[in-house]
Parts: sequence; structure tokens; C-alpha cells
Amino acid sequence: MIMIYGPAGSGKSTQGELLASKINGKALSVGQICREKFFEYTKTAAMVPEDELALAVLDEVSRAEKVGFSVVLDGQPWSSESKGSEILSNATNGVIIIDVPREESIKRLSLRGRDDDQLENWNKKLDMYAERMPEYEAMLNVKKVPVYHVDGVGSIEEVHDRISELYKKFVQK
Repeated sequence: MIMIYGPAGSGKSTQGELLASKINGKALSVGQICREKFFEYTKTAAMVPEDELALAVLDEVSRAEKVGFSVVLDGQPWSSESKGSEILSNATNGVIIIDVPREESIKRLSLRGRDDDQLENWNKKLDMYAERMPEYEAMLNVKKVPVYHVDGVGSIEEVHDRISELYKKFVQK
């Protein structure tokens, strides 16, 4: 499994789908799993309890892997204390982090048009990402999980090309 992380609006799901398609894998989105299974939380940008979310995500990953898919999972960083953090970091071959400035994230989010797209919600999600990602990345480094950063600014194709180059590092190991 490869995980793709980045702030809201960084293009995680788009890039996850493109990479999964390229490798004949299965793209899974933590955000989509949240929207489908935990709507009452997501409509107000409230945080889903991580252990509940981890179980839902792991169930989806397990189902995809049982039928032979390589999984590309996109999402937000977990708190280092959560079961999801421990289990998912042990199950991954590596992490790609899409770096996008906050202004670019908000610009992209304003074009999306989803029901939960509101500036207050975006700011909560962006603040959470900025707070959690350094700690989560440090935890991944301690566990020796390969972590690569990619510049997420540019066209979808430009970012995809950068991610494809990074993916080669995971499969060459």
C-alpha cells in the first residue's frame, strides 16, 4: 500500500486515482470513506473518532487487497497515538506528501462545489493538517517508513509526473 497525504485541496484523491489507474491498483480515499460512513461528522468538519475511522479504512484496504489490488490510500495524517496510525504505518510501503501552500488549497477548494465546502470547514481541516503532519511524519521516520515530498503546485499532469517518479522509488526497493 502507498499512502498519499496532503492538506485539503492538495489533489490527494485525484492523484491517488491517477496513480492507482497507472499501476492497475485500487484508489481509496479516507475522506470519501468518512463522507460515506460518518456523514454527521463531516458535514460540520468535526473529527471522526480515529479508532472508528481506522477500522473502516482498514476494512476497505483489506477488501481491496484480498482481491489482489495494490492500494493507493489518500488521506490526512493520523494522531500518533491512534491505532490507525500504528496499523496503517505498519501496512504501507511508503508515503508521498503533496506540498501545497494554504492559499492554493483554498483556491482549489473554492472550485470543488461539495456540500461540506465552506471556508470555516476548510480552515479547520488545514489547521489540523498543519498541526498534525510534522508529528506524524516524524513518527513515520522513526518507523523507517519511506516518506517523499512532492511539489503539488502545477497542472494535474505535472504533479502526476512527479508522483510517478517518486512511486518508482517504492517499487525499486
